[in-house]
Amino acid sequence: MKKTLLLAGAATLFGVASAQAAVLYGPTPYLSQADSPFVGHTGWMLEDFEDGLLMDGVSSIGGMAIGPSWITDSVDGDDGAIDGFGTAGSSYFTPDGNGGAWFMFHGDILGFVPKSVGIVWTDGAGTITFEAFDTNGASLGVLTGNHADGSHLGETGDDRFYGVSNWDGIGSLHIRNSSGGIEVDHVQFSASVPAPSAAALLGLGAMFAGRRRR
Repeated sequence: MKKTLLLAGAATLFGVASAQAAVLYGPTPYLSQADSPFVGHTGWMLEDFEDGLLMDGVSSIGGMAIGPSWITDSVDGDDGAIDGFGTAGSSYFTPDGNGGAWFMFHGDILGFVPKSVGIVWTDGAGTITFEAFDTNGASLGVLTGNHADGSHLGETGDDRFYGVSNWDGIGSLHIRNSSGGIEVDHVQFSASVPAPSAAALLGLGAMFAGRRRR
């Protein structure tokens, strides 16, 4: 009985913490939607730019969708084969990498306010910076990466996922790099957040046990 109450208390504490704080994800390697931590979650939707358009409920500032070319860096799997190149797919590009790209999520059109959002950086140079904002415009945190490979010929080995989850909702994200242009792909969002890991719950359980012994 004590053990049951202990685990229940740990799970409750984790739920309260999750509701109060955003969780950032990445940068992690990404070659197809199977690499997303959000795929399959409630309301999960993906914009891969293969039709050259943004879906209803998502708007952007700072760039445009581009089609296949010898320098396009789409997510590798979008052309049906994971072969190290994204030249046969589509992506979103802006020549001003320092200004970057903004994506806004409109809950009134989507039918829900996203709780998890993500994007895949596919090309650019220098330091990459990702930041997400809640529905009131307050920052939910910043991620940085230095994984650019220095080539702009569509190679996908340096592609990375950046994301965030927040129980109180997410209004927008911004991604940029410190040099040259920037290319991104697989803007995605869902109406839920990832479940806590078993390791996290066990850690909280140990914390409760320690307090009880003292």
